Amino acid sequence: MESNFELVKITKTITDMLDDHILVCNTEGKIVFANRIMQARLGYQEAELEHKSFWDIVEDRHGDKAKAFIASAAEPSGWERFLLKGKQGIVSLHLKFLLKEEYIYIYGNEKYIEYERIRKKLDVEIANAVKIHKRTLPERLPDTEQISFASLYIPAEELGGDIFDAFRVDHGLLNDYFEQYVCYIADVSGHGLDSAMLAIFVKDTINSFFRLKHIPGQMLSPQEIVDFFVEHYLKEGYPEEYLVCLFMVVFDLKTKELTYCNAGFHICPLLIKDEEHIIELNNGGLPVSTGIHPDLLKYGDSCHHLSPNMTLFIMSDGLPEQQSESGLYQERLKKLITEIYCLKPTQIVEEIHKDFTSFLSYEKIRDDITLVAVKLS
Repeated sequence: MESNFELVKITKTITDMLDDHILVCNTEGKIVFANRIMQARLGYQEAELEHKSFWDIVEDRHGDKAKAFIASAAEPSGWERFLLKGKQGIVSLHLKFLLKEEYIYIYGNEKYIEYERIRKKLDVEIANAVKIHKRTLPERLPDTEQISFASLYIPAEELGGDIFDAFRVDHGLLNDYFEQYVCYIADVSGHGLDSAMLAIFVKDTINSFFRLKHIPGQMLSPQEIVDFFVEHYLKEGYPEEYLVCLFMVVFDLKTKELTYCNAGFHICPLLIKDEEHIIELNNGGLPVSTGIHPDLLKYGDSCHHLSPNMTLFIMSDGLPEQQSESGLYQERLKKLITEIYCLKPTQIVEEIHKDFTSFLSYEKIRDDITLVAVKLS
């Protein structure tokens, strides 16, 4: 067994290594110990503090507050700011008090207080960002006699890096001659605050295309929308490590055509006519990134004829690439899709969500889950 003297030396060494300001007094307030960081903060040598009382170093206007904290210090108190009389002037410290047996333990950690301040500020910013991101997601998707959409969206964290939308294109006075629907999913690398803000930029830029570039009655090309986004993305100069994958599709119910453009989606959307006609829409280019030469960010349109009861499944990679004890969800999802594609989109999404939850068991979602199901009547 170590001697009491050795244990005291070890205890003092440990307390001197900590970032905490530590002061120990007896119940009458006489200072019996102050670690080096507390000595340095107050500007006193150890020998000088040994002749002082805690009440000697508490700024007068905080004396009553200190007495109240000590009186209730049988349980550790919360952090409270106190002004102390340092050798060179007034010192501000956030302190806690603990009364144990015949000693009062007074301690504080300004680094922790600053960390708490930053964390709370960040929590508020993230909560606001979550609200903003949620508002960018569509409240409802088109559901008509001819075409209907439904979605499944589960962010991996509070903030997601995926964004999606579907809407009828407004042709103004020419609406009677056109019936076109746009649907897209964007998958931004990561799923934190920066990814969520970038996802919002994606949606705002696509909305800008329809405000600034689209002319009612003009042929609508998914490639033109994607090119518009790439142009503005490169102008913004986002860091090279950011990637945006964007799948854009236009349904033209008058011409009976589906036209799509794929910028970086390696999980190909599935177009199902019937059990024997399942098509992967796989004409994909590179993801959008400032780290890729602009000459390589060239995309094209691909077309398919629309047929009755045709169903389209568009998804980000989070859903098929989710893992559990039984492996990846991809093969199970493909099998499920061939069994439920005849249902209405809302029913399809419900069945996939239920099956995915069962597949997950207790596994954590690793990436944002986004799925849009589209069905022609």
